[in-house]
Amino acid sequence: MSLTSHLDDKTSPIGQFIRQRFSQTGALTKDANRQLKDTPTLRPVVQAGEQYPYGTLGAAIDYRVRYAFAITPFHEFVAWHGAVLLTRSGAYSRGLVQAFFDQLDITVNALQPVGRLLATTDEQTLDRFCIVLSLFEQVFRSSAYVRGPLMLPTVKRNVEELLAIPQVVELDDLGAMFALFYDRCHDLLSRPHVLNPTFAGSLDVGGADADFIVDGCLIDMKATISSQVKADFLYQLAGYLLLDYHDVYHITSVGIYMVRQGLLLKWDVSAFLQKLTGDDHTSLGTLRREFQILCQKAGQG
Repeated sequence: MSLTSHLDDKTSPIGQFIRQRFSQTGALTKDANRQLKDTPTLRPVVQAGEQYPYGTLGAAIDYRVRYAFAITPFHEFVAWHGAVLLTRSGAYSRGLVQAFFDQLDITVNALQPVGRLLATTDEQTLDRFCIVLSLFEQVFRSSAYVRGPLMLPTVKRNVEELLAIPQVVELDDLGAMFALFYDRCHDLLSRPHVLNPTFAGSLDVGGADADFIVDGCLIDMKATISSQVKADFLYQLAGYLLLDYHDVYHITSVGIYMVRQGLLLKWDVSAFLQKLTGDDHTSLGTLRREFQILCQKAGQG
């Protein structure tokens, strides 16, 4: 069970701790949603009644933004671990998976996407890989992949068939989301950063990896078409903050980047905690110790 699963499970003591200790979400969500109220939202051009893989594109933009920060070895991706699971199930051969990731390495090293925009054709090439990476990640995170394009209408037999999965509307959508990120946040790319950080307590909750930390700011990306920050978004940030039990990352602020609105919302950690707890004297260190004891006890149960 991951951190998000704990937050979704009303009976989880870990989820209960976060929701109860950080229950005062109203002021932060109200202010954030006021800022979002008149902000345009990027929407894919989808026919009425047509199903659109919003979740897949939400994961794909994570990979695309990550490549703007750094070219990361593929074996560090959750997508790689998902692809390996797919080979163990017998659905895909190890040779095909390795060929895909080898081609990914060749492509990103040729395109050199770090810190810059790409030409349209190059952008679409990279976006194809990012969408397939998001599908491999789904294998790791959920059983829903068995009803997805990796398996239906048939399993893919080669790299070309894998890269043919993304539709034009999806490539246009992903390209637009990245262009908006670059326009609004390209200054982040040159700052000290940690990509997809895990925390001392990640394994205590069954897994938790954030999107990135830039210059001490823990940022989570949300690719929702709804121009609204929900309480659950704040709970997730608070959970990541608490899981850094020993303050390894020296997080000084937290933020939510609303991908389809191009808006980065940020809060100083002390103000964030005070607003959410309703306690002007709240201590991050104390909250982390309480949370660590709870998580480790829950893991032993």
